Amino acid sequence: MSVNQTPNPTVNDQQPEPFIPPVYMLALAGIAFLIAFIVLVTQPTFTVVGWGAFGLGVLSLIIWGFMAPDQVRTLLSGRTARYGGTTILVTLLFLTALVAIYAVVKSRNIRLDLTERNEFSLTQENRDIIAGLAVEPNTPNIRILAFYGSAQAAQRDQATILFDDYVRANSKISYEFIDPDRNPNLVTTYEVTRPGQIVVVPLDAAGSPINDRKQDVSFLTQEELSNAILRVSAAGDFRAYFVTTDSGTTLAGAGQTGLSDLNGILTDQLNWKTEEVTFLDLTAADSEIDLADPAINGQAIVIVGGNTPLNEQQSQFLINYLNNGGHVIIFAAPINNEMTPVLATTPALSEYLFANFGLRFSDNLVMDQTLAADQFGFLPGAITFDTSSSITQGLTQNTPMVFSLPRSIEVAPTLPENVSVVELVRSTDQSYAKLDSSVLQTTDIALTRATDTDPKGPFVLGASAENTQTGARVVLFGSQDVPTNASRGGNLSNLQVALLSAAWVTNFDEFFRQIPILTQPQRPQDQPIFVDAGATRNINFLTIFLLPFGVLGIGIFVWWSSREKART
Repeated sequence: MSVNQTPNPTVNDQQPEPFIPPVYMLALAGIAFLIAFIVLVTQPTFTVVGWGAFGLGVLSLIIWGFMAPDQVRTLLSGRTARYGGTTILVTLLFLTALVAIYAVVKSRNIRLDLTERNEFSLTQENRDIIAGLAVEPNTPNIRILAFYGSAQAAQRDQATILFDDYVRANSKISYEFIDPDRNPNLVTTYEVTRPGQIVVVPLDAAGSPINDRKQDVSFLTQEELSNAILRVSAAGDFRAYFVTTDSGTTLAGAGQTGLSDLNGILTDQLNWKTEEVTFLDLTAADSEIDLADPAINGQAIVIVGGNTPLNEQQSQFLINYLNNGGHVIIFAAPINNEMTPVLATTPALSEYLFANFGLRFSDNLVMDQTLAADQFGFLPGAITFDTSSSITQGLTQNTPMVFSLPRSIEVAPTLPENVSVVELVRSTDQSYAKLDSSVLQTTDIALTRATDTDPKGPFVLGASAENTQTGARVVLFGSQDVPTNASRGGNLSNLQVALLSAAWVTNFDEFFRQIPILTQPQRPQDQPIFVDAGATRNINFLTIFLLPFGVLGIGIFVWWSSREKART
């Protein structure tokens, strides 16, 4: 009888367990390769950290191969290798095809904006207008300055796509990103108040930004940005020369008699150049001011007050300037105690204005005790405006003007040839005029009231005239305080009228009406959706209760059905 003997295993037949499980080396290799991949896609160059992680991953795989050779053989020759290899091959082919498609699309610069609001590409309307600026010879080169810091990295990537589209549409446009934390001087220069702010500036012939013509962009939309580019490209060169007088008004003056409010709007908001000048600056043979410079879009001489008349040379200068199509605005000083001429009533100038423009200042004091800012009537109000002129269009009795010690303006019954006159503002029919300056010295209100011999209103307190043949334009106001800071605040329209007067005499308003303004088109997706309380309850029921708990109930039902089938 034979006995089958089964050999007993010995201790020597068992393979010793490795000190470090092989799976740890696989995990280490995976982590190392992941770090290398992150460095590859996030850093501009593959740094030493990436190479170190890649080397560690390869070393970990080699060590895993020595520690677990059976797992390596199974991986290379087993069922997983046969089916997994096919999967890997298909995946590699798919990735290769994607890379090839991406290379073709990038080389041909093919782009498709899938956003509903065209956030990353120009609409056809924007593209046509921006591209049209490139063929205009007078359009300057334009630079978009985007003040994006490190916190706006994602916004910067999105903005780059849109900026690139502007550059492709117009080669005169360029852009630059500026880190506000690293460039505090530029932040101050361009008056940047927040990160992500965008400024559009024109460039001079040398390629340097013209900072005083910058335009701010409130929100990065292509309509806002395109409008800023249009304003910069067509901003023009407009200048106002304020003649220094003995009335004490100065451009920088912040007091009641100063012009800082008017000057601030002209320079900061409208990008005008303003300058205080004397008649010597204007008339000198070597004067740097060229009032006939064709490269300047519009210039005007502004005279505020002046208690002494002009001399012969000064009067002749203004006369010659107007004969050559000049633009002049005069805010007249009031009558004086001696009833002598002031600057605005200089005889030679006054006669010229009346003969050539049908206007001149009168030697009187217009008063009104029914509509005035004082009890004596020295500060009469005016609520009657001409609605045809761009200077006073839209003004009503709710936006009055107040005049300080005004003199009236006389309009010729028969106007000169080729001249049109507009009576911009008139006093009320309760106003009256004093022909004697002694009324200014009295403190008795009874002596300031109207008498039977006083001329009765309404009186013209502001008027404009234009010679359509020469292009000369003049605007006259009977009070020197109209453009001063004294008229700020409230609902007074003094400052507005002064600004629009400057715009009219220089054709500034017509110049800017030629600039197209882009508006955001109305899209169906932009329409707001309004729901009542009942609809809100139904939406909450569907999204908060029915959907999540319904899915959970279906899952429970499927599980219970599977359990019953398995039991059967």
